[in-house]
This record gives sequence, C-alpha cells and structure tokens, in this order.
Amino acid sequence: MIKVYIKMFVRSFFLQALWNFERMQNIGFVYILKPFLDKVYLDEKSKQEALIRHIGYFNTHPYMANLLFAIVANLEKEKSESKPNPLGISISGIKNQMEGPLAAIGDPLFFGSLRPLVACFSILVMLLFMKFLDQSFQEYAIFVPIIFIVGYNVFHIVSRCWLMFIGFKFGKDSFSVISNAKTLMPIIKYAGFIVAIVALFVYLLIFKSSPISNLFFRIKENDLVLYIIVFLFSIIFSRLGIVFLLYSIIIICSLVSYIRI
Repeated sequence: MIKVYIKMFVRSFFLQALWNFERMQNIGFVYILKPFLDKVYLDEKSKQEALIRHIGYFNTHPYMANLLFAIVANLEKEKSESKPNPLGISISGIKNQMEGPLAAIGDPLFFGSLRPLVACFSILVMLLFMKFLDQSFQEYAIFVPIIFIVGYNVFHIVSRCWLMFIGFKFGKDSFSVISNAKTLMPIIKYAGFIVAIVALFVYLLIFKSSPISNLFFRIKENDLVLYIIVFLFSIIFSRLGIVFLLYSIIIICSLVSYIRI
C-alpha cells in the first residue's frame, strides 16, 4: 500500500488541474482516489459505484484536502470489507460535511498568515545581506523570490504530507487533531508582523542617507528613540492585520524608490 499512498500524494498536487465551474474539484478528487479504489475494490462493479459516488460536487482548500483524501480512502476500505458504519453517515455525507470546515481553516492559515510571513522573511533576509555584506540591492534582489518560493513550498508540502499521514492513521478522528491548527493562526500572524517591523528597521538602518531615514535619525538622540517610533507604528498597524502591513510596506518602498528618496 505504500506505493498507493505515494501515488495519491503525488496526484494531490493536480487536484485543481481540471477545475470546473459546475463541480469545482470533483474530477481531481476522483483522479487522486482512483489508485486506492483500484487496490481495495477487486470487483469491477463495486469500483465503478465508488467512482460514481465521488464524481459529485467537491471544493475545499487544496492543501487541507489531503486529510480528506485519506479519511475517505479509509472509509472506502471499510466499505469494501463490508464493515459496519457506526455513524450511520454515508461516505459522501462525511466528505460534504468536512470540505467546508477544512477550507475555513486552510485559507486563513496558509494564504492569510503563512504566505505573508514567508514574504516578509524573504525581504528581511535580503536586507540583512545588504547590511552585513555591504552589497547593492541589485546583487541580492534575486534572493527574495527564491527564498519565498523555497520557504513557502517547504512548509506547505510538509503540511500536505502530515495531513495525509494523520488522515490514514486516525481516520474520522483526525479532524479533532487538526482543529488545534487554528491556534497557530495568531502565532504566525504576529510572527509575520514582527518580521515585517524588523525588516522596516533594518531598511532604515541601511538607507540612513535618505530624507525619510534622516527624519528619524535627526530627531533621535540615541537608537532608543528610533525603536520607540517603530514600536508605535507597529501598534497602530497591527490592528489592521499582517496582510495590510505587508502590502503597505511594499507600496511605500516602491514609491520611495520611484521618487529616488
């Protein structure tokens, strides 16, 4: 079965390859589940019934879907072995009940929290290269997209693998395990916010000669004043969210660069 699990995991990256307006991710779901159904259903008729059962509407977060693939696969295996269903809920019913909550967890966790965190971290690393290696922006600008792509994909691929693993291990009980993932959202959010503030502070230290930076450095008697100013800005912007803070910094830095400040 290990080969089947690996095949399902690889196929999970193509969940939205045939996304459609009528039934969303249904074709991708069947494509991912088919190797497992081929393994557990030896009777061709039963296999066709299982495939038809999953051709209906399906839509959830593409990263969180791996958990549901594994849970549904376990349920299909139990059905193929004619084991009783203690919950009295059909496989399609369980799938329909879980796709919404999984999407509600995945969207803010990965797209709303993790992605801005990795983006801010990538910018911070580039600024640190410029600060400690005394090089120009052009020489290290390429590291921003590279660090972002590598860092973000490491997190999300490991998450996909972990979700499929606990789905196969815990089955229907695995949803209670990943419900604790909601506690990670504020942690990731504030970590991203801190990284963004540190990046802004490093930016001010690097570009001391610009009029904006001089405004900070003229009014301070020591570095403590600059820390206080950045901290006050952080309190104001933290109420608006990390996504707003990230794009605000990008827009401000772009304008500053455009007007050659």
